[in-house]
Amino acid sequence: MTKRSLCIVLASACILFIGACQPKKKGTFSVSGTFKNADKLASVEGPVSKVYLLEVTYGKDQPPVILDSAKIPAVNGSFSLTGSAPTQEIFELVFGNNVIAVPLINDAAEVKVSVDLGKKDDFYEVSGSEASNQLKDLVNIFGKKNYEVERTMADLDSLKQANAPDSLQLGAIAQKDAAVQDLNTYLKQAINTNTNATICALALGWSSRSFSKSEFESSLTDLLKKYPDNNVLQGLKQSYDQQLAQMAQQQHQDSASSWIGKLAPDLALPDVNGRPVPLTSFRGKYLLVDFWASWCGPCRAENPNVVKAYNEFKGKNFAILGVSLDKEKAAWQEAVRSDKLDWSQVSDLKFWSSKAVETFKFDGIPFNVLIDPQGKVIAESLRGDDLENKLKEVLN
Repeated sequence: MTKRSLCIVLASACILFIGACQPKKKGTFSVSGTFKNADKLASVEGPVSKVYLLEVTYGKDQPPVILDSAKIPAVNGSFSLTGSAPTQEIFELVFGNNVIAVPLINDAAEVKVSVDLGKKDDFYEVSGSEASNQLKDLVNIFGKKNYEVERTMADLDSLKQANAPDSLQLGAIAQKDAAVQDLNTYLKQAINTNTNATICALALGWSSRSFSKSEFESSLTDLLKKYPDNNVLQGLKQSYDQQLAQMAQQQHQDSASSWIGKLAPDLALPDVNGRPVPLTSFRGKYLLVDFWASWCGPCRAENPNVVKAYNEFKGKNFAILGVSLDKEKAAWQEAVRSDKLDWSQVSDLKFWSSKAVETFKFDGIPFNVLIDPQGKVIAESLRGDDLENKLKEVLN
């Protein structure tokens, strides 16, 4: 794992919790060590003349706090820094202007670090601090497994955008699922078997991006039972509860402006031949009104999912009406042909001034609404598998 990647992975946890954990005696602790090859780093990143000891203020809207600093020679040398913390927390040893950072935990009064600034990977060693070495392993292994998840997801997205054959997409989905499962297995092991609450909390914070809601909540509850007085876990619980409250508020606001449960408004736009096509002409069928445009990248990427749904359900009292926000007729029609959108298409060619935007009051595309045979909207914003699953629910 690269120096920069190490900093990024550790920093990604900052939004989740504050860095306080196992109690220890109040007082100071020291971080001392040696470094070499600072000139090799300086040739790329600029001169490195100082080393800093920073307290990472997790979960707080403020930058890390500098506890101590020391000047260092241009090439090789040693340093000694002092910090103070009443509880076990997470710190960073930073060389230069945040060029590289070594994450540390103050589980010992004296922590020693040996750094080789000329190395790309595995560029430091820690002695005297078992927790800091556990943190190093956690960051490195998580970084590698998380990179594999991101790589497989990017591969899958590329195949979808290229409208690759289903066999290739299914293979990519399997690889992505396997990578996520591998990551989650590792995080569960770290959460359930590590005896250092700080390490457990870091692993749990990172798991929020890949665990299911029930898995995350169960792990959080179990850790809070195991460490009932642990500040970092209490902070994580508080942060999570705040997120849930915000989500509930947003869902309430979204529900107030949603079309679901309401009669679809009347709308009639011209087709390619200039003939108006009213929504009411589809009464008696389930109708997906799909708002898109040839210039909209996400729309074009979503079109294969709409095509798949149309081909699967077109014989089951189901229709689609494409509503384009294009400005140029030629570009609109070329996209229809290229993406094989073999259903009714309309557009007044007025871009965001389209009557469709004024009528349905959406502020982004792709957007769609699913209307039942009586003209009532029963779903909206159906994308990917959600579209197919909803159609299976109402049509099968």
